[in-house]
Amino acid sequence: MSDFKKLKRAKKLIAENKNDEAIKILWELYACQNQKIKFQAILYLIYTLDHFTENKRLLEIVEEGIKMAPKLGENDIEVNLLVEKCNFLNTKLGLMTYRQKNLKMSENVFKWINFSTEREKREFEFLTQNRVKIEEEIQSLESKISKYTEDSNSHYFKGNVFLRLGEFYGTKFFNDQLDSMIGGKTRSKFANMYFVKRWNLGKWFLYKKVGRKKIQEDWSKCLDYLELAISEFEAGSHGGEMAHSYYNLATKYGLTFRFKKTKTLLDHAEKLANTNNEKLLLSKIELYRKELANKNKNIRDTVGEYGLDLPNNLK
Repeated sequence: MSDFKKLKRAKKLIAENKNDEAIKILWELYACQNQKIKFQAILYLIYTLDHFTENKRLLEIVEEGIKMAPKLGENDIEVNLLVEKCNFLNTKLGLMTYRQKNLKMSENVFKWINFSTEREKREFEFLTQNRVKIEEEIQSLESKISKYTEDSNSHYFKGNVFLRLGEFYGTKFFNDQLDSMIGGKTRSKFANMYFVKRWNLGKWFLYKKVGRKKIQEDWSKCLDYLELAISEFEAGSHGGEMAHSYYNLATKYGLTFRFKKTKTLLDHAEKLANTNNEKLLLSKIELYRKELANKNKNIRDTVGEYGLDLPNNLK
């Protein structure tokens, strides 16, 4: 079977949700000599591989895709790959942050306890150094992406880039919450009270000043990029994409208990989705409205999920 037919076969398998079979073919095509076919394989591997368990391999292939794109005249795709690299680096950053929190879990509860072993201390310091490098690389990538969008006249292209950057900063917002959060028995109990979450009061005792500033910057950038995406799609008369952007923005406000704003944005999304026959989005909006109606039930124990609460036997 030719490489072209293999690629066609892989696309068909992905459409049928048979990703495991498709991935085997895509890895074969990744090793082929035809650069256009290899580039397509990279794009589909990025789409199909698990972004957590395959983070290391994804960073490798996205880097190769970024180098190949200009040679193939795929400048717009290069920008999208830069955004993907930001996302993969952010995932790596989140995993490193979680590991660091585990290394210092005892200290989060008992201030007189430090690291259990010298080895853990060295690992913590190594992770800290690497996190700084990754954060600097993300900032550099964002500067490159901004330069590309400034030079583009395509509202559709710019809207999609801004939309994905908004999603990136939405994820970073939660990663930095984990990084900056201070655990402990009393704090965790207060933080999980509904009225504390509802009025965003936890920021005053769960985070120090530096952490609050970092989280607020993430939140502001998330909203700014999503609003820029809406503006670009509106300027280009891309109603369907506007609907999706409004929906994404609504869910961000919902996650932070700003329900009045959430419902207003959902109304905009629903109206545009109806106009542009976005049936799948309408289903998502309907489901999300039901979740909002039950917002007072099954409230997430975010402090416990982050591993910053006391173990059950110590409560």
